[in-house]
Amino acid sequence: MTLMRSIKRSFWRGIAALLPALLTVVVIVLGLSFVHSYAGRHVNTAIQYGVHWVSGVPLGDVEGWYDRYWLGWMGVVVAIAGLAVAAYFVGTFLGVRLVRFFDGLLMRLPILNRIYPGAKQVSDFFFSEHKVEFRRVVVVQYPRMGLWSLGFVTGRSFDVLSRVIGRELLSVFVPTCPTPVTGFVITVPKDEVIDLPISIDEAFQYIISVGVIMPPAERLESLEVALLVKDGQDEARAAAEARRAPDAARPSPPGDAD
Repeated sequence: MTLMRSIKRSFWRGIAALLPALLTVVVIVLGLSFVHSYAGRHVNTAIQYGVHWVSGVPLGDVEGWYDRYWLGWMGVVVAIAGLAVAAYFVGTFLGVRLVRFFDGLLMRLPILNRIYPGAKQVSDFFFSEHKVEFRRVVVVQYPRMGLWSLGFVTGRSFDVLSRVIGRELLSVFVPTCPTPVTGFVITVPKDEVIDLPISIDEAFQYIISVGVIMPPAERLESLEVALLVKDGQDEARAAAEARRAPDAARPSPPGDAD
C-alpha cells in the first residue's frame, strides 16, 4: 500500500511539472498551424508564382524545391511579419481613422453587428492602453454565504453607501469562468475581503483553466493534500469493511430465529 501511494504521488507530481510546458508547446503549435492554414500556405503560393514569373523557372520545379528543402515555413514567417507591419500601420493616426471607418461599416451590417461588438470587447480588454487596474486578488463570499469566489479589487466603493452602512466598502470585480473579460461588480465590506498571496496573472490562469492550473506555490501542496485525503478515505473505507465483516459472520441469537 505504501509503495502504490508513493508511485501515485510521484506520477501526479510529474504530471503537474510537465503540464505547463506541454500546454505551452500545444498553444504554440496550434498558433503556428492556424497561421499556416489561413495565411502561410497562400503566401507560399504567391511566392512560388512570383519566383516563376521573375525567373522563368517552371512552376512545377519551384514547387519541387519547396517540398525538397522544406521551405513551407517561409509562408508562416512572411505572414507573421506582414501581420506585424499591418498592426503597426493600424496603430498610426491614418490607421486609426481607417479602423473607425470599418468599425462603423461593420456595425451597420445585419449579421456582423451581432458578432463584431463582442470580439471588439475582448480585443479592447486585452490590448487597450486604458485597462482596468486590478490592485489585489481576493476571495469574497459570493453569490451567497458559504460560497467563495475569486475577484479583483478595483478601488473604493460609494462613499454615500459607506456612510449609511457605517463600514468601509470596496468594489470587487468577480470574473466569469473561463472568459474573465466578463463578470460582476459587487460592493463588499472591507473586513469581509480575504487577500490571496498570488499575482494577477496567476489568478487569470486559474480562472481561464477552470481551476486546473493552480499558482506555483499551491500546486504540489494541494496535490499532496488531495492524495492524502484520498488515501485517508480508502483507509477509512477498508477499516469500516473490516468492522462489518465480523458482525456479518457472527451467528444471530436463538431468540431472533423464527
